Amino acid sequence: MSKIFPYFGKFAIASVFISLLMTLDTTVLAQPATAPTPSPSQPAKPTNPISQKLLGQWKAQEPSDPTNLSLIFTPEGKFFLLLPNLDKFVAAEFKYRINPTPQPMHLDVTIPGNPQPVLTIFEFTADGQLRLQLNETDPGKPRPKAFSSTATLFKKVSDSTTLPENTQLTNSDSGDSTRKGTEADAKQIIGAMNRAQQAYYLEYGKFATTINELQIGIKPETENYRYRIVPQGKGNQSIINTATAKKPDLKSYTGIVFVRKVKGQDYDVTNAAICETVKPSTIAPSKPKIPTQESQPVQCPVGSRLLER
Repeated sequence: MSKIFPYFGKFAIASVFISLLMTLDTTVLAQPATAPTPSPSQPAKPTNPISQKLLGQWKAQEPSDPTNLSLIFTPEGKFFLLLPNLDKFVAAEFKYRINPTPQPMHLDVTIPGNPQPVLTIFEFTADGQLRLQLNETDPGKPRPKAFSSTATLFKKVSDSTTLPENTQLTNSDSGDSTRKGTEADAKQIIGAMNRAQQAYYLEYGKFATTINELQIGIKPETENYRYRIVPQGKGNQSIINTATAKKPDLKSYTGIVFVRKVKGQDYDVTNAAICETVKPSTIAPSKPKIPTQESQPVQCPVGSRLLER
């Protein structure tokens, strides 16, 4: 399931792609990252005017996109996806080829570890911007014949084909990156379920027992996980939310939300935590142990660990 362009929908840019990048293994480039000097075995610098025009850094012109997504095309056939992350940048590296003859022009992106390229289309607008069809493109999927309303516009901001200094380059040549991205989604969903349970308790004085009651648009089952709410008896002092992996190479998660009495006060507060299996598992962790003291952390069962908030 090595995908790249589906992460660039108008709304997915701000969530899925970020969560993927932030969970990928990274290597910090302490020195300015420069594109390698072409050797005899590498393609020479493009002389085609379209290829030349494509070289450099392009920034997405999507008003609703807060991520400042950028693309860098190099003369060596490398293609970088670039996002700012605090005081540095995070980049994923791929390879690309173009065919400027058809209209719209063709762009093929090769994802390391995937034998099938992503086939898409691009063009230059009258004002020099790059229109690129990113949405609804997967490895092995037919090339789109025309741009959809979700096609993204990029403005050229630099002719430089080098990565910014101190860029974190993701280890995108490993299937591990896809797994981590999938697990990150599950963690986010369990976190969202925990927060929704806290809000539900604040409003109704009890926890929700079905996912529909949370009203946060979570599907009980996806391609990779099953999500469940496990009520904890009549006392209504705690609730369990689980993400159980459907595939043996993924980790599973258990979220717990519990009520804590506030000493000397006439109200309660809720606390939440998430336990993650140490190794991939198709069984979610059993119920975590609720601490008896406010200063104590939740204790995850054997074979799992507490995730930092």
